[in-house]
Amino acid sequence: MERNATSVRTISLLELAPYVRLVQHIQSNDRYRLPPRIIYDYELKFVVAGSCEYTIDQKLYKAGPGDMIFLSPMVRHSCIVPKDNMFHYYAVHFDLLYMGEAFDFSVEDVYLNWNYLQEAFIPVEPELTDRPIVRLSDIELPYVFSISDRHGCESLLRSMYAAFAEREFGAELLLRGELLNLLALIVRELTTTGGKSLYHPRSERVGQAIRWMETHYRTPIQLHDIASSVHLSPSRFRELFKEETGKSPIEMLVAIRMKRAKDLLLHSSLSVGQIAEEVGYPDIHYFSRLFKRVEGLSPLHYAQSLRSKFR
Repeated sequence: MERNATSVRTISLLELAPYVRLVQHIQSNDRYRLPPRIIYDYELKFVVAGSCEYTIDQKLYKAGPGDMIFLSPMVRHSCIVPKDNMFHYYAVHFDLLYMGEAFDFSVEDVYLNWNYLQEAFIPVEPELTDRPIVRLSDIELPYVFSISDRHGCESLLRSMYAAFAEREFGAELLLRGELLNLLALIVRELTTTGGKSLYHPRSERVGQAIRWMETHYRTPIQLHDIASSVHLSPSRFRELFKEETGKSPIEMLVAIRMKRAKDLLLHSSLSVGQIAEEVGYPDIHYFSRLFKRVEGLSPLHYAQSLRSKFR
């Protein structure tokens, strides 16, 4: 979705001080559904029994007992339960840091007061789309992953649910402590002893960014536009993209545009100026210089050399 400019802050595990907003314990059947929506904080959902099918950022994920579903702010998702199945899970909504009363919100109004069985989708809350986003620098969690220590995970969530339901004085401390224990369990599951990730969620984000560029290449695009499409800061996104592809995001964008330009030069009757505009370069002279630098020939000479081969 299109986002307004939102501040993104990256913190280390050392700085992590989570604020738990909501803990749920749900048992349902195949009538369960979560219509397309976004959330404004983080959510961890642990499947105790049964199964579900999540669509997260347009990709299908199937989850069963022992699986954890991790949802980040502003990522569109939906969920159904397969026919004749059931779904038993714990869920925790939280921020990685307490951001103050100004950025807090009512879980009743935003999450709980919707008829999820009837709504076609959950509308966006415009006043929440500019909440600051805090991300971890030390680890990236995939959308769905398995937990081997199911008993330990469920025990922590059961304790959190009881503390949240009782709401005794000081419950915030217990909830923070238990969530830190849960996150520590997850980190142990997802990394080697040296801290190297066993999963590669960056591949998902890089793939998503490339798909976004393939859709929007006709429009003026800056690095921060591409980074915002996958909810990362420009510097962090550039680093991950380069590690994954060997190219910078802008180099990849140029490659996408040049590929489309070559297709049009060969298979269309458009002029070079029209093709330049079609691939996002309204300045024909800049497009021609860039094309020659990348392909070694001017657009016109490139088209002539290829068309002669197909006569």
